[in-house]
Amino acid sequence: MHDILGLGSLAGAPALFSGYRSIVTHPALSEARVALRNLRLLGVNIESEAHLQEAVTEARAWEEDHSSADDYVEPPFEISTDPGTGFAIRERVRRDDARRAGMLASLLEVLPHDLQKALPADHTRRFRFRVDGDSGPDVICDTREIATLPPPPRTAPEMHQRAPISVTIAELEGVARELDEEDARDPTRVPRNFFTRLRSEQGQAVFSVLSPQGAGLAPTDRIELDDVSHMIGLPGAGKSTLIFLLVILLARRGRRITLLVPSIEFALALDADLTRYAVPTALLVGQSPDARRRHATRLAERIATLDSAGFGQTAPGAELLGTRCALAGFVSVPPPGFDFPHDRPPCRSLRQAAVNKVGNEGKEGNRLCPLAVACGRQRSSRRLADATALVHIGHVISTEVVASPHFYAERMREFEMLARTSDLVIIDEVDGAQAALDQKGFAELDLFGSSDSYETILLDDVFDPVASGRGFAVSNSIENYTLASNRFMRLNRGLRAHLLERMVEEGGVLSRYKDAFVTGNSILAGMYLDPEVDEEEHGSARFDLIRRLFEQLVRSVLTSGVGGDGEDELLDLDLERVARDLGVEHAALVAAATRFRDALFALLNARLVERFAEHYDRMQEAFFGILPPRSELDPQEARILFRFLVEVTTVVLQFLALVPAQYAMIAEGVHTERVFGQGVSLDMRRHLPESLIGRLSGIRFSYETDERGKRKLALQYLSFAGVPRLLLYHLSKMLTEDGIEGPAVLLASATSYLKPSPSYHVSVRPNYVLRREGEREAWRDSVYAFRPVRDPDRPGEFVKVSGAGTERDRNHALQLLTDQWFGGADPYVRQLREDQFDPGRRTGIVVNSYEQVRLMKAHLKRTSSSAHRVIGVTSDIAKIPLQERAEWVSASQVEMLGTRDDWDAIIFPMKAIGRGVNIVFPDGDRVRDAVLGSVAFFVRPHPTADSLSFTGGLAGQLALQFDQKNIPPGADIPRLAREWRGARDDALESLRRLLRRPQQMSRLGPMIRPFVADGMVDLLQTIGRAMRNGCKARVFFVDASFAMNSTQNRRDSQRSSMIVAMRDVLQELLSSADPVEREIYRLLYEPFLHPLRNCANVIFPEMNPE
Repeated sequence: MHDILGLGSLAGAPALFSGYRSIVTHPALSEARVALRNLRLLGVNIESEAHLQEAVTEARAWEEDHSSADDYVEPPFEISTDPGTGFAIRERVRRDDARRAGMLASLLEVLPHDLQKALPADHTRRFRFRVDGDSGPDVICDTREIATLPPPPRTAPEMHQRAPISVTIAELEGVARELDEEDARDPTRVPRNFFTRLRSEQGQAVFSVLSPQGAGLAPTDRIELDDVSHMIGLPGAGKSTLIFLLVILLARRGRRITLLVPSIEFALALDADLTRYAVPTALLVGQSPDARRRHATRLAERIATLDSAGFGQTAPGAELLGTRCALAGFVSVPPPGFDFPHDRPPCRSLRQAAVNKVGNEGKEGNRLCPLAVACGRQRSSRRLADATALVHIGHVISTEVVASPHFYAERMREFEMLARTSDLVIIDEVDGAQAALDQKGFAELDLFGSSDSYETILLDDVFDPVASGRGFAVSNSIENYTLASNRFMRLNRGLRAHLLERMVEEGGVLSRYKDAFVTGNSILAGMYLDPEVDEEEHGSARFDLIRRLFEQLVRSVLTSGVGGDGEDELLDLDLERVARDLGVEHAALVAAATRFRDALFALLNARLVERFAEHYDRMQEAFFGILPPRSELDPQEARILFRFLVEVTTVVLQFLALVPAQYAMIAEGVHTERVFGQGVSLDMRRHLPESLIGRLSGIRFSYETDERGKRKLALQYLSFAGVPRLLLYHLSKMLTEDGIEGPAVLLASATSYLKPSPSYHVSVRPNYVLRREGEREAWRDSVYAFRPVRDPDRPGEFVKVSGAGTERDRNHALQLLTDQWFGGADPYVRQLREDQFDPGRRTGIVVNSYEQVRLMKAHLKRTSSSAHRVIGVTSDIAKIPLQERAEWVSASQVEMLGTRDDWDAIIFPMKAIGRGVNIVFPDGDRVRDAVLGSVAFFVRPHPTADSLSFTGGLAGQLALQFDQKNIPPGADIPRLAREWRGARDDALESLRRLLRRPQQMSRLGPMIRPFVADGMVDLLQTIGRAMRNGCKARVFFVDASFAMNSTQNRRDSQRSSMIVAMRDVLQELLSSADPVEREIYRLLYEPFLHPLRNCANVIFPEMNPE
């Protein structure tokens, strides 16, 4: 900042180090762009002004800690720890100082990757490993009988230059003909008929590729891909066929393609199809034991649907999902009772001594398994490294996998590898991929209830080594971290004790927060905001002042080194301004703040648990005495909530205070990155921008029941960490500073252009839109109806599942709906299959969870003679009794139902039959048509209490909007910092408003539209399964909560009815003032809007109730 930008302080550093393209690509930073990126890659991350101050303080502490060391060299700059100076920079050496110049030069070069330290063991000599780390017995392996091993594969070169990608539709048609000819030459193949998917027997195009031209969309005969492109089309419009032919064409031209798809089943099917046409492929999948086991299980479930229940059968891709380690066959001296650890084999933890020049063995060291070049378990990793594998197929989350050290000398993750070596990256069902990445933007760290909790990490990494005097020298920074960690553990245990105390209360005061993202903001809202008043009907300015004051009071105590009244710290709080803004007396506020702080100091230093309640009461009395809560709040409830508020706020703020020290501990080798919990990796975070809302944090708790029926507490710390969705938008230019010409990126889906949706909207205007020709009238025959069921227990009312109250009420409601649809001698579901709408097609019943599927199937078994003709979808087929397996399928087996005729309906949770999963007729007159003709929503879609999907989507959307913002080119660096700070403040305000209340449509205020848009994407995707190949669909909204007012013969609005809200969202999009957008939205969503407008039995706002 000083030598390149000429700045005299670190003011604005958080903005410059944020990584957002709107900042780092701005002309004002052109000279510093490489250095800023390299500093981020080195781990310099400044997330906020508060983090900057903590980092500067840590840096000063580090200097003092190491100044007496023999190898200490004083840094060339001194940074003031006074925020009032903007953290001024003072030069200690001249600009021409060699060390200073060398540091600057290294920041302007391409940074080298860390080298893999371990080498393969020599297979001509014995080596060993230990099953349980250093404590287990030695297992001796002897591979000397292997004469030679194949060499490791040649890896793909980096793409410093990339030729443009341009393909004509005629060329794709030529590839389709070639594939059909190849099929015809092999009598064992079932023809795929690719050309007839592009052109009918009469020579007419089955679908058209449209692109924006002028004020509308027009057919194009060419697809050109560069930077980031976007392709959309309804299910059955030809997107999958076009992408498959594009991949074949480019691979046969020698281009390298990465294809990211929604599921392992999809990936395996594509791998098999591409292999069929001699395209060399590799499978990109997770390599952890859990991931391997999960993928192998899902493949086994598919094999089980084959002849003889899968006995003696296999399936394409089985060889890529090996779970057995070849080294097991070379154990020469097994210890007593030894079982080879196939789940966690010693691929990277062998031990073997090196051999010196004269042939003597020296010091033993870590070694890699030499059999990786031939082992079946390593086959997928080996193929990924092989330059001849031109097409890599996997899931976007799998791009976080570390490239195998057996085949690469440098350490990097697969997302960087594909950015360096791919010509084209295709993300199919990109809106789902984006939503999945958003969920990786939460760091989840167990605080209690698991062996991976933060307390366990502290004990293993810090307290035990310090107590035993091993592992590292105790320095001031480690001592300070130990003290701060001790305080955190004490606060965490106080919160834990309170939650355990409340665990016995079913429906108690804190039950509303169970499984939710809990912050001080959300607890304060429960005490100060009326839960019955809509968010936009009361001013939130006063509430924000109260929230900010409470956090500042707590922070002032946690960051203070001494107790007492702390006059300087009170001055820092600017209580005079706060009193003026809140309309209270200044003297009274100062007195209340002093009493509050004294009580909190006393709480933190209390030695007797019995005194805790006294200190909480003193704090509550001080705070409520000057700022009373809402009048109707029960005093006992207020007491419990206030204690919970203090506990959550202190735990969160104390953990945030530890973050800079945690980075220092990682640098010191004390911690690993697991201290940040499960979320996006540090490697990806360093390549992508920081979260715009910083480390907005909270806790989540739940009460679980173990196998013995005993309840236990699970407690997690949650925080936003990074913006993983930006991988999709940055991938093509991620390595520009390294001189790497990144891949073209093609984003594709059916529902990826829906502006109001935070989670699913892809903010790149579609370059290509697929339109199916000749079937325009099919969707016009689709029929939607609100079809609630009268409640036999409550005359005049209808059965409501969503919002029914307790889980018992919801289960009873589902049983009533089940009786209505499946009861009697001639069940309604059977009638739907045989009526005149579209005879022969089946019905899909949509619920909210696998547990609800199990409940309905169990009820049918007791009450319906046709229960055997109803298929249930389960998450674990192994738990289904053998005699009932024919009535159940796993999500990986769903597509096989197209070949069966022994069922009338299928019950499944939302998303179980979704992206990339299609039940179609395999042959006959209706080949490739959707088997499902009717879809009945028994439950209104709604996120579960522990779902962070909408929250994460909103955070990702706000970050992406700032990333794509165009800041005027004449802006200076202070202006850039102000732009970042303004976007950050707006984002924090939006997220805090969202997190104040439960996510209920009637309480979301201005958030209703994006909330509904997010929910309707999965609903439209599910309906789309019944529209495959241009089919018409019949949709029933059965849950009365879809339109409660209509059940009472009253008008519904977007606040009372999801049906009305969906119609309004789509109607507004199709009325866009932008003619291109209007045409895109019409092609995508008119097939849904047309029947939605005419949804039977809904009283829309403009209607008059009869």
